[in-house]
Formats: sequence, structure tokens, C-alpha cells
Amino acid sequence: MLEIKVRSTHIDVMGHVNNAKYVEFLEWGRVDEIEKKGIDIWEMVKCGLGFAVVNLNIHYRKEAFVGDILVVKTIFKELRNRKVGIIDQIITKKDNNEIVCKAEVTFLIFDINRHKSITMPEELSQLLPKVP
Repeated sequence: MLEIKVRSTHIDVMGHVNNAKYVEFLEWGRVDEIEKKGIDIWEMVKCGLGFAVVNLNIHYRKEAFVGDILVVKTIFKELRNRKVGIIDQIITKKDNNEIVCKAEVTFLIFDINRHKSITMPEELSQLLPKVP
């Protein structure tokens, strides 16, 4: 779980958080959760591996405004065919637990040098329940 305080730089001309900022917040939440599980993303990059988001579905539900504290919850949902990972994410307002948005993220592990997806390394695949 990651807390984010909404700042003026997150706001659009409508006075609420810009939709593109939620993509950033979701990414921060994923990185935070992966690091809490003991995986050093920068060490992966040094080894030539990276996370590649291949699909992102966001359902916006409520507005958020300057000063709101948002909570990003990240749930490792499933691993398909040892290659494709699915993560569910929910952003809520801390003060009343209202859902601001929900997202489903599909990702691969990417060999940076070969520009190709690879089978999920064991330490990562252990984070995701296997689905046949």
C-alpha cells in the first residue's frame, strides 16, 4: 500500500487530478509493492530485465482534489503460461475509503538487450498465483 498526497501539479484545468496522473500513481504503487516483496527493480535492469506493461485498463470512479491523501493498493492476481502477469490495483481516498479508480495491469518481463519477452524468473513468478 502506498499513500500519495495530491499536489497542485497533479491537477488539471477542471480542478481535479488529471487522468494521466493516475497512470503514474498506479506505477508508483506497483514499484513500491514489488520492492516491498524484496525485488530490486534497478538490480533487474542492471541484469538486462525490465517490466513491460502491455495492457492497462482504468475505470475512473470519483474525483480527487488537492490535499486528498490517496491510497494505492496493489494485488498480484495471476500468472498465465509463466509469461504474462496480471495485477489489480485500487486507488481510494484515505479519509473515507471511497474508490477513486480501479485498474487491471497486464505485464511481461522483458529482456532489454534482445527486446523480447521472457519466461517469468522464479522470484517474480512466486508473487503471482498460477493459472493454467
